[in-house]
Order: sequence, then structure tokens, then C-alpha cells
Amino acid sequence: MLLPGAEELGITQRQCLELLESAEDTLDFLISSLTYLIHAESQQAQPDAALIAEWEALDQEVFDVQYSLPGSDAKTYQHVINTYAQRNRELRPVVDRYMAK
Repeated sequence: MLLPGAEELGITQRQCLELLESAEDTLDFLISSLTYLIHAESQQAQPDAALIAEWEALDQEVFDVQYSLPGSDAKTYQHVINTYAQRNRELRPVVDRYMAK
């Protein structure tokens, strides 16, 4: 199964499957991190409502992206992986700080 636009990018069927899996894994990991962070912050003595709202907004964005992906073209999958992998990298130190508490 080739994703739309894969052929013109020279992406094989196997690479398409890897794109699909990578996008799914990237988004799932980000949702998991955000769920953890929202819960951890809400358990603080004085939760930061603005921070929680920011994370909830990102969580909703990722949810929307995740459910809009089926049927997307290969470039969209690549963009999702690049964009949200970067978000994962940005949140990793934050998750680590909460876990160290």
C-alpha cells in the first residue's frame, strides 16, 4: 500500500509502512507524555492552570492530527513526524523533572 504522493517521492511500500508506524508512535508517545504532565501538575499543591491549559491544548491538537492522518499523503506523514518528534524532544526534560520529584 503506497501513500498518496509516495511514488513521486521515491518511497517504497515498506517505507510507507514505516512512515505510518513512526507517525503513530510519535503521536502516541507525545499523548502519553502530555497525559502524565497534566496529571502530575494537577497534583501539585498549587497547580499552574496556564501550564495545564497549554498542555491540554497541545494534547487536543495531537488528538486532532492523529485522527485526521488516515488518507493523508506521504509528505503530511513526514511533516507530522518531524513536527511532533521535536515537541517530544522539547517535553522530555520537563517529564524528567516531574519524574525526579
